[in-house]
Amino acid sequence: MKYTDEDLLRCLTKFIRYRPIEYLDILYIDLYGSKEPIELFQNSGNDHINYFFTLLKRKTIKGKNFNRSIVGGRKWKGRDDSKEILNKERSRIGYKKTFRLDEESSNEDKESVYWIVKEYCLDKTTMDVLRERDEIRHEDSVVHIPITTENVVPVSNSSRDHDRWLYGAKIWQLPSLDEPFKALTDEELD
Repeated sequence: MKYTDEDLLRCLTKFIRYRPIEYLDILYIDLYGSKEPIELFQNSGNDHINYFFTLLKRKTIKGKNFNRSIVGGRKWKGRDDSKEILNKERSRIGYKKTFRLDEESSNEDKESVYWIVKEYCLDKTTMDVLRERDEIRHEDSVVHIPITTENVVPVSNSSRDHDRWLYGAKIWQLPSLDEPFKALTDEELD
């Protein structure tokens, strides 16, 4: 089933408040735990996970930043700024943001798999109201939509490989976030 942004935030509010959720296809997964994404999504008993709740882990007890590390020291990295989600009355009810995890394969050609998730969270005002009412049971919870890609661009730092990527890659084949980006010259464009 496909949900709107508003539907997902309504479900998240119920999850945070520990209320019954009418959507049974939203699971709980510990995305920032000790398992690889492929293990999480394949071992769910479901062919394809469309949505899931997860608990964010703060870097410090009272801090505002979250630890997005997984097994092996790799981290989910933000790909964009948070975007406001507005309800029908045009009031802000939450945010969504895209995160990406690069996973290098163990085979000889060093192809990478990029995992991408959209993260939805409630806005501060809503959380403050729930906190005042003492209705929060899952404080730092969010809902995600996972998007996976398969074997893509070989990992390399050479500019030749970057040129091949620029001309021959499909839209979902992104270079690693840690690699430099090379702008094309006028001669290369001809």
